[in-house]
Formats: sequence, C-alpha cells, structure tokens
Amino acid sequence: MNNVVSQNSLEGEPTETRGQRIKTLAGSILGYAAEGLDMLLLSFVLVFIIKDFSLTPVQAGNLTLATTIGMLVGSYLFGFLADLFGRIKMLSLTILLFSIATALIYFANDYWHLLTLRFFVGMGVGGEFGIGMAIVTETWSKKMRARATSGVAFGWQLGVLCASFLPALIVPQFGWRAVFLFGLIPALLAIFVRKSLSEPKMWEAKQNRKKLLLQKEREGTILPEEQVELNGMKKFPLRRLFANKKLTMTTIGLIVMSFVQNFGYYGIFTWMPTVLSEKYGFTLAKASGWMFISTIGMLIGIGVFGVLADRIGRRKTFTIYYIGGTIYCIIYFFVLNDATSLLWGSALLGFFANGMMGGFGAILAEHYPSEARSTAENFIFGTGRGLAGFGPTVIGAIAIGGNIMGAMSLIFCIYPIGLLFMLLFVPETKGKALD
Repeated sequence: MNNVVSQNSLEGEPTETRGQRIKTLAGSILGYAAEGLDMLLLSFVLVFIIKDFSLTPVQAGNLTLATTIGMLVGSYLFGFLADLFGRIKMLSLTILLFSIATALIYFANDYWHLLTLRFFVGMGVGGEFGIGMAIVTETWSKKMRARATSGVAFGWQLGVLCASFLPALIVPQFGWRAVFLFGLIPALLAIFVRKSLSEPKMWEAKQNRKKLLLQKEREGTILPEEQVELNGMKKFPLRRLFANKKLTMTTIGLIVMSFVQNFGYYGIFTWMPTVLSEKYGFTLAKASGWMFISTIGMLIGIGVFGVLADRIGRRKTFTIYYIGGTIYCIIYFFVLNDATSLLWGSALLGFFANGMMGGFGAILAEHYPSEARSTAENFIFGTGRGLAGFGPTVIGAIAIGGNIMGAMSLIFCIYPIGLLFMLLFVPETKGKALD
C-alpha cells in the first residue's frame, strides 16, 4: 500500500485524505493570517513608538527597511531549508520566529533593539509564505489547486483586519507595548502545525526516491537514467530555477509578475490614506472605512481569481486582472474626483490591486519540482515583494514638488509590464501534474 501511495505521489497526484487536505489548508491560512497580523501591527502604532523613542523620520523608516531586508533573507533561507528538511518543520519554525520577535518588542528599550527585532520579524514572515503555499499545492488536486492557494491568500487580509482594530482596543487601556504581546498568539499555531500536520506525501515520496537512488549509487547498481535523475535531485535547489534557458526566462517572468503585483499593492495602500486625508479631508475613521472597503474588495478579488484560474486557466485570468487593473487605475485616479466615489470605488481598486495574490501560489508551484518548490515560491515571490517594497519611496520621490495623486496614477503603467512578461515567458500550467 505504501508503495502505491509513493508512486501516486511521484506521479503528481496528491494522496492525502479530505480531512488532511482541509487541516493543511487551515494551518496555512492561519499561518498567513498570523504573518499579516505581526507584519502590520507596527504600522498602526508607529506614531506612539516615534514619540516614546524620539525617533527621527529616517529612523522610523529604517524600522520598515529592516523588516523588508529580513523578509528577503527569510525568503531565501527558509525556502531552501524547507526543501531540504521538510515543510512542516520550517513552517512551524518561521511562525515561532516572527511570533516571539513580535512579542519581544514589548520589552524593547532602545532603537537598535527595535531594529533588530523587526529584522527577525521580517525573516519569519518572509519564510512562511512560500512554505505554506508549497504544502497546499502538494496536498490539493490539480482541479482545485488555484482555489486552495487563493484560500491561503485570504489569510493575509484577515490578519490585516485584526491588526487594524487591535490597537484601537488595546492602546487606550494598556499602551502601545501591549499590542505586540498579541504576537505570541501565532506561537500556539506553530505548536498546532508541528503536532497536527504531516509532511506532504509528494515531498516524502521524492525524499524516499532520493534515498533509494543514493543507496543504489553507493552499491554501484544505479542505471544511467537513474543517475541522471539523481544528479538533478542533488543540485542546489536554487539552480533548479535556472536549469535551462526556457526555465530561466520563466523564472524571470514570474519575478516580474510578483514585483508588479506587490508594487501596485504597496504603492496604493501606503499612500492612499494620506491622499484622502490631505486632499479630501478624510478623518481617521473615514480612512479606516476606506481600508475596510478596499480589503473586502481584495477578498472578493482573490476568491474570484482562484475560481477563474481553475476553470479558464492561469494566463487568461492574469490577463483579465492586468487589463482590468490598468483600466480601473486610470478611472480611479483620473476620472473619480469626489470623496464618496473614491471611498466606495476602493472596493474595485482592492479587487484588482491584490486579487492576483490568489494565483501566485499555484502558478509558482507548477513550474518547479518538489525538491525545489519551496525555494521557488519563496525566492521568486520574495524577490518581487522585496523590490516592490521600494514602491512607496519611488512614488514619494516622483511626487516631490508635484501632485501625489498624479504620481500614484502612474501605477497603471506597471500592469501592462506584468502582462507582457507573462505572455512572453510564462507558459500555461492549468491541470499540470506536479513532479
């Protein structure tokens, strides 16, 4: 029976039970929600931190920069480790890392302490995304793969919603430090992940196959075609992303797509509350309403993306969102000119700006083998996300001496770039069996 399971797993068809799949999906969703919560808590209490630590604007900005650098380091490190030593082990470790680092901010007593802890928060956050996506793609069937990874993407938005209301409840009563103690809650999730979830059978089958081939190599009984297979398995996982010219171009195309998605998201949702406040007189409550409506739009966009990607294909669905995002950004930034339409129109802005998150887990997984899948998920999306972190700075620089709304409107220019790279370099993978 175990041999049958291993063979099915090697052929790219998950063999987990329905209960195992649901439990794995729930764990990954909650992990991504915890990531969004711990990542965004800083944004909502930064004003209090600046005051208590007498930080300059540059120092305050460095807290975000340290987080971004940590995300890049964590993306590269933990994706690689998950391919070598197991998804579940590394997933629980990344959750523990950003949970404990967040909670320790409660005890921070100087700027450098804060900076160091935010770096470790970033490391955990950067590592968690790709590992959770790899687990889900390797346990759900190809017919449901995009919908399952869209479910994981929901988690981030849920975490952001929690991060947006927690400070309002906690700070008036207990001060800003107490907010970060809630970062310990995901540590309980890490225990659940480690105790309740199992490694994907697909990954285990590949590891068992590698051990068998290594044994045959030592004994001198390995066949030529098996030696070729083993040589591929021995390669450093990152090299598998650039194994040949075609795959190298695909990897570059996927990095550009990840950059475009994150640049639009960070650019819009970093600056729009400021624009609405300065130009349209939005109060803090009304700006929070704008964020809530936008987030609802994102959730709907992510869900719709997953359904469409499984039905009509990845490329067609990305094309719809790229074209829709381009057109709607033009409408939102050039045509809508009153506070009410900008408030309610943010739902559709969120739909296109972050709806594409629903497809990245699936499309990244489907181009790379199991022994490099976590590396691919984290390296590609992490690189795109890291580069896009400079988006708000670029927009701010363009707006100096000019119109911030006009600078933000340039976001519509990046979506055609993502579309072009996808059409040129990224093949369709709908229905592809994983290897």
